[in-house]
Amino acid sequence: MGLQTLNRRYKKDLKWPKIIIAILSTIGIVDTGSITLKNWGLFTSLSCPGIQNGCETVLNSPWGTLFENNQVNIPLSLAGFVTYLSILVITIILSINLISPKYKLNKFLWWLVFLISCASSTFSFLLINIMFFKIRAYCFFCILSAILSFSIFIVSMIGAKFESREPMIFRGFIIAISVLLGG
Repeated sequence: MGLQTLNRRYKKDLKWPKIIIAILSTIGIVDTGSITLKNWGLFTSLSCPGIQNGCETVLNSPWGTLFENNQVNIPLSLAGFVTYLSILVITIILSINLISPKYKLNKFLWWLVFLISCASSTFSFLLINIMFFKIRAYCFFCILSAILSFSIFIVSMIGAKFESREPMIFRGFIIAISVLLGG
């Protein structure tokens, strides 16, 4: 009887990780969206706390842009915006339970949140190192994004309740190495 109660409790879906991930990803959307809109000239300025012109130096560096030519400018912050938006959409789908074969799709969506957040936190770690050691300027918005990515990654490990930690560690390691080599 006690084992069945424990299994039922273990299989029960936790709500707080989804709420926390949704809040963190929404903050990330505002953070990276603001940087993107500033880069495209839709915002005149962003008030960057900390060292004067640190954000401008980091965001205008060669590492602040994915692609740029005379007509098109794709800032790196747009990739962060898409990442946070994807995580938010997946979390909303997980929260509203629209899926009838719930268990398999629920498990897949948690894996997706885990792997996306693993990749984004690894890439954020790489960018923070570039910011500190190559650019030598400090951007509050970039540091906030890295903290958000890492926090979503940690909460996704807790919220997913994977049956076994070995596949999680292996897949996370593969994603992290791929991102580091690709970055």
